[in-house]
Amino acid sequence: MTAAATDAASTVVAPRRIVGLDAARGLAVVAMVVAHALPFISSRLSETATFVLLQVNDLASPLFALVMGVAAGLVFPRGTALRGVGRALVRGAALILLGVGLEQLDHWVAVILHILGLLVIVGTPLLVLESRWLLGIAAVLFVAGPYVIEGVTAAAGGVAGGAATTAEWAANPLVQWLVTTTHYRVLTLLPLFLIGAVLARRGLDDERTTWWCLMGGVALLWASFAAELVGHPVVFSGDFTDQAQENGLALAAYGLVMSADIAGRRRDSGRPVLGALALVGQVALSLYVAHVALLVPVIPRFPEGGWLVFGGFIVMSIVTAWAWARWIGRGPVERLIDLISPARRAAAA
Repeated sequence: MTAAATDAASTVVAPRRIVGLDAARGLAVVAMVVAHALPFISSRLSETATFVLLQVNDLASPLFALVMGVAAGLVFPRGTALRGVGRALVRGAALILLGVGLEQLDHWVAVILHILGLLVIVGTPLLVLESRWLLGIAAVLFVAGPYVIEGVTAAAGGVAGGAATTAEWAANPLVQWLVTTTHYRVLTLLPLFLIGAVLARRGLDDERTTWWCLMGGVALLWASFAAELVGHPVVFSGDFTDQAQENGLALAAYGLVMSADIAGRRRDSGRPVLGALALVGQVALSLYVAHVALLVPVIPRFPEGGWLVFGGFIVMSIVTAWAWARWIGRGPVERLIDLISPARRAAAA
């Protein structure tokens, strides 16, 4: 079978919710909630606890990008690409509006929704390409990304990981969201989005692929630690060491969750942890918006922070999301975005 035929055959329509994919999405948003609560306890952490929680922090955004790519790959209608691109434009624009709106609130969160919205808009049209091209683009972006960040930042009068940009054109939100923001950027999230789409084409029941994700992710993660030990620490967000760490975390987490889902289905056994994460994942966008909004009154109310505030904020956010998904169903933000999005022929993942 040719590569083109393989791609066409593996364009999967998902008639049901996929527990593993929902659980991976749930893990990503739970990691974000934990990361955004960290300032409540940052001064109270030991060195070991700081290291562990920083891994949780660094997992969230790349895992979101990977899962979004998988979902896009499942539902993108390659035979009628304009339909898929049009739907992506509307959904991406909605995420951008939500993200920009959340940025206007008084909190300490580096909001990611507008970056993810632009990622969907930029990445979805590329899904008309064969898998080998998607992987090639992902590899080129991974290698070229740090140089692009350094070059654009320098051209704008700044230093990556150091002095801020001074050029007027660098204040353009598109330039920032695509390349120069110090937290997330489309440039370094797009490879994971494209890899996610390829994973969807391979099929989410492919246990061999999930194990390769897990092992490859662990290898990347250890490579990033080794790089730091031999004198190549993270200098700026998006450099090679940083990408290896974050991409490794995302691939390993995705591979672990999907492998556990496949194994559980094979044994026909209960998966309480995956099931709970999957419910949270079904309302991930609503949880993200709600927990950022909740920080606005909580931060000034508890200026000293503490473990009780940290734990209470996390538990309240996650349990509320779980309960909503369990007894009500789709989240309000998900429903709203589905309402304004163009109809698609295939069911959502």
